[in-house]
Amino acid sequence: MLFAQADDSFAGRLAQELANQAFVGGKRVARQELPMLPEKAAATVHVVKVNLYGAKPPVWRRLEIPSVMTLDLVHGVLQAAFGWDDYHLHAFETVCGEFGDPSRDDGWSERGDESTVAFAQVAAEEKAKVVYIYDFGDDWRHDLVVEKIVSPSAGVAYPRCTAGRGEAPVEDSGGIWAFNEARGQGEGLDGSFDPADVTKALAPWQL
Repeated sequence: MLFAQADDSFAGRLAQELANQAFVGGKRVARQELPMLPEKAAATVHVVKVNLYGAKPPVWRRLEIPSVMTLDLVHGVLQAAFGWDDYHLHAFETVCGEFGDPSRDDGWSERGDESTVAFAQVAAEEKAKVVYIYDFGDDWRHDLVVEKIVSPSAGVAYPRCTAGRGEAPVEDSGGIWAFNEARGQGEGLDGSFDPADVTKALAPWQL
């Protein structure tokens, strides 16, 4: 009986500990309550460097995203920036928990509704990190790190891409290891990268 009580107590403590943590890019971090959207967010832009995790040589994009943009729209931006076709499930891992599209729930994880959360709420400061996972089979991980939070420039439509490197993988190509191996064999070698081309692809999401 005493052993059963001890087991129940341990399980309860473990469950509480896990409930107080969030999973971001392979690491457990202290979970934070989702904050209210700051009023100043309506007049700021997040400058974010997005790295395709594990790509060798690196594949990345520098994006300027309206701070008030909700995660469902950020999903669309990332799809366009990396040339994905939105065939598969996706999720955002943040210090406030996971978020995704409730209409495409995989039935395994409890995720918040991405359409109700602004980027500034889960990445409130410089150096904040959000991880975007696309295609749970190939497991494409995109690490979003906030470099700066700035005022928008007059006459500029956001989001936009200002820099980047490397061609992104194609759909259903087997994950990052297969991608790197193909590049090592001379397939999909990096060509010239033009941020303006990505910005054109982002036009449907510009606010």
